[in-house]
Amino acid sequence: MQSFTGTQWNLAEADPAKVEAIRQQLHISATAARCLAIRLTDLPSKDWLTPDIDQLHDPHLMQGMDAAVDRLHKAVRDRQRIRVVTDYDVDGTTSSLILQAALRLISTELGGAVVDYHIPDRFNEGYGFSTIAAQTAAKDGIHLIVTADIGVRDHAAVSTARERGLDVLICDHHLPSGAQVPADATVLCPPQNTCTYPNAALAACGISLKLADALLKHHPKRESVLASMLKLAAIGTVADLVPLTTIENRAIVALGLQELNRGPHSPGLQALLRVSGLGETPIRESDLGYRIGPRINAAGRVADAKLVVELLTSKTPAEAEPLAAAIDDLNSERKDIQQRLVKEALALSQDDPSPFLVLSGPEEAGWHRGVVGIVAARIRETVHRPVAIASIQGSRAVGSIRSTPSIHAVRALDSVSDLLEKYGGHPVAAGFTLPTENLPQFRERLGQYVLANSQSTGPSRTVDAELLASDVHQRLFEDLEKLSPFGQGNPRPSLVLLNVHAKQIDARPEKRLLKFRIPTAQGLMDAIWWDHAHLAAEIGSGPMDLLGELSEHHWNGTKRLQFTLSDARPAKA
Repeated sequence: MQSFTGTQWNLAEADPAKVEAIRQQLHISATAARCLAIRLTDLPSKDWLTPDIDQLHDPHLMQGMDAAVDRLHKAVRDRQRIRVVTDYDVDGTTSSLILQAALRLISTELGGAVVDYHIPDRFNEGYGFSTIAAQTAAKDGIHLIVTADIGVRDHAAVSTARERGLDVLICDHHLPSGAQVPADATVLCPPQNTCTYPNAALAACGISLKLADALLKHHPKRESVLASMLKLAAIGTVADLVPLTTIENRAIVALGLQELNRGPHSPGLQALLRVSGLGETPIRESDLGYRIGPRINAAGRVADAKLVVELLTSKTPAEAEPLAAAIDDLNSERKDIQQRLVKEALALSQDDPSPFLVLSGPEEAGWHRGVVGIVAARIRETVHRPVAIASIQGSRAVGSIRSTPSIHAVRALDSVSDLLEKYGGHPVAAGFTLPTENLPQFRERLGQYVLANSQSTGPSRTVDAELLASDVHQRLFEDLEKLSPFGQGNPRPSLVLLNVHAKQIDARPEKRLLKFRIPTAQGLMDAIWWDHAHLAAEIGSGPMDLLGELSEHHWNGTKRLQFTLSDARPAKA
């Protein structure tokens, strides 16, 4: 049965024996155990629900780590010049900050290397470790380039650096299946076939954290420095959408959140938290993805990502506050650009039935390359299809894909690689550059790829569990919260409450809010549905099945359970 939003709900399959094993091992409710069984391939360890510093693996288990540490120590001893080159997004900038801090700390202790950094300009240099960056480093007298979140696919730039006598150390995770890392560089990349590191899903900031840990192994300030670095690694890990189903990624985010909530913070981080509206209530993983991350990204999307490094290395509040305000203003500008482009792209999508929606427009007409990824994500949420949005700059188009679970974004781009100049990314998010004249073929062949590889027949939502409203109580919420931190691969549990009779319905069109109450084991619980005040009559017309998430609402020192809807449908008779 389709819902009010026209979406099919599909209850995820879960092996009953696996659910029961998890329930007994972790002492959680059957509903929470079912959610976890869906997310994990194997049974979790007994300490899966209690993230701890001991869950961070030994960095020397990573292929290339010993060689990387030896090369960096040599650079310090020989007073060589090191340049950190990273991507301009959250993962790249947090990696840059982690690596710079570690290298400067050991350099200060040993009186050695000079460390600087470079973040490519999205508009002039583009994505990745470029031959331009390699050539510039050689002219500047750099001896060693350390890349993060870029480099593993940039064979030409690595070769250019090596030809000019520079060594290259790569910390990256963007390795397509079957691809080879540059042979003439030291590479830290857990996804490579020959690496047996226990966590192949680290973000680049996580790899940078492991390298910092190895570099600071015998440093007297190691524990306090790593605690500070975990704040950055948590932000980068959540923002880069790497899976939070590995025990180490969970630990990075959970420990980073602990440090963010504990403080104290550097002047720059404190200023960033303030402009993000954080500090009065506990910082949660959603704040990393929806408040802090977008502000860091805004600098690289609209202006220059170096602003982020300048902010987070500020020494005083007087230095930090103007930079934080500037980044907040850039985020507001980014939102304005994004909203205009979403409106225009949605209008174009209405008459386009393509299985892979590809929309493009000139940058000078508002199709800003810095927001195409966010716009693609918003359009995908509406059309329920893979979406590519491209900004045309003369003879070249630069774009981003946001895909659906049934279509792997990078594999889709693999299928049209002959049309592209460069591309890369993740299963649900990827970027690409191609000649503008190739856009029609690009659109047609991606559509063919979807038809050949997708089993989807229409908009659908995967549901973790179905239960009666009378099964809802505080203990259930607490068990579900134990599955946090939530994020990629481990979303907040999606629940269907069956056969609900709504009470005290209150439609507030001026606030775009529909609010009502649900009878539960603990009495009436508030339910809210944003942007659906117009469905008040339907919700009150009879028993409903409600799809949404269970949360806890805090107000004036009190807290109570709340259900936030994402969809609804009439209950089966």
